[in-house]
Amino acid sequence: MGRIRNWIAELLALNGTPQGVAGGFALGVGLSLIPIPFAGMLIALALAPALKLNIPATYLGTAVVNPVTGALFYAGELYLGLLLMGRPLPSWAELTALDARGWWDMFTGMLGPFALGAAVMIPTLAGLSYVIVYLAVRAWRGSHEAAKVE
Repeated sequence: MGRIRNWIAELLALNGTPQGVAGGFALGVGLSLIPIPFAGMLIALALAPALKLNIPATYLGTAVVNPVTGALFYAGELYLGLLLMGRPLPSWAELTALDARGWWDMFTGMLGPFALGAAVMIPTLAGLSYVIVYLAVRAWRGSHEAAKVE
């Protein structure tokens, strides 16, 4: 738990405006939800300077979606898309009965729901992370500025 606390403290203490830090983090989180390995991270890091966002915060945002957590985020995107389209998740019995052609058909049939789930989840999580990081950076800096004055 100490490692996560240190990671958060480093994010909050980054140089730059609260908007730049929060925007960079949100950009990293949002684009990392693109399910192509490393593509979101590379795009986010390329866009951050052009958008005048904090580059280290952008990198930290991309770290939220990683090899450990990525499967959960991507499964969430698929589940949300299926839910929004009114389609059920395949049952275990259906999955175990599939042959190679069945797997391919299921994969191609899930692309639409997956894209829909991503289209909803990306701006939602990016916006939520922006608000949380912005408020946290302002609070962190306010408390540390008050401590310096005393």
